[in-house]
Amino acid sequence: MFGLDYSWLADPAYQQWLLTGVVNTLKLAALSSAAAILIGMLGALGLTLRIFWLDALIELFVEVFRNTPPLLQMLFAYFTFSNLGLKVTDPSTGLSVPLLSAFACAAISLSLFGGALATEAFRSGIETMPRSIIDAARSLGYGRWARFWRIEAPIATRICLPGLTNILTNLFKTTSQASVITVPELMYYAGQIYNDTFRTLEVMILVLLIYVVLVSILTFAMARLEAFMAFPGYGRGH
Repeated sequence: MFGLDYSWLADPAYQQWLLTGVVNTLKLAALSSAAAILIGMLGALGLTLRIFWLDALIELFVEVFRNTPPLLQMLFAYFTFSNLGLKVTDPSTGLSVPLLSAFACAAISLSLFGGALATEAFRSGIETMPRSIIDAARSLGYGRWARFWRIEAPIATRICLPGLTNILTNLFKTTSQASVITVPELMYYAGQIYNDTFRTLEVMILVLLIYVVLVSILTFAMARLEAFMAFPGYGRGH
């Protein structure tokens, strides 16, 4: 039908490549998303301290990583860390290999890119929070750190969940760019398959459907989480 040929999909080698690519994509997305959320929370915490030099550093970090292409950041991290010459010995081969693999470089660059966006999301959540909540926490004797981690961060997370959903879905899709630095994720193996089979259209259609399914699962899960954690008076849950 439509001249499409998926006979190559019966090959166990190609099946294994696709499965490995999906697993590595999920690992990269999960690791970078968790790190991005943590970076975003720490960045938002730093901004609430109102320390001039710390504010300047965080703002510079956000501007640099928010306003440059994530692919450029990934390439910069990969070639910069490679040129540092940091090596370790691979116990299985006895050969010297870079301390940071392509996967690690991709995870670091995606984490920083997502962290810059998450910092702004958490800051908006904190600024939207009713002032009376913060005043009540102060009157109860909460210190600065306790107030942030026990009150401000949980409430801000609920408020900014729609924005975080967009950030995490975009971060998931951006993992496909890691194939450029030879990270063996889904797009990397897709390229290997269509180079072998010359069935570029068929491979791209299949990969497109895989991404649609994976990202749809993520957005559905985030929507359910948003409804469950809805803060009264904000978002869809009010």
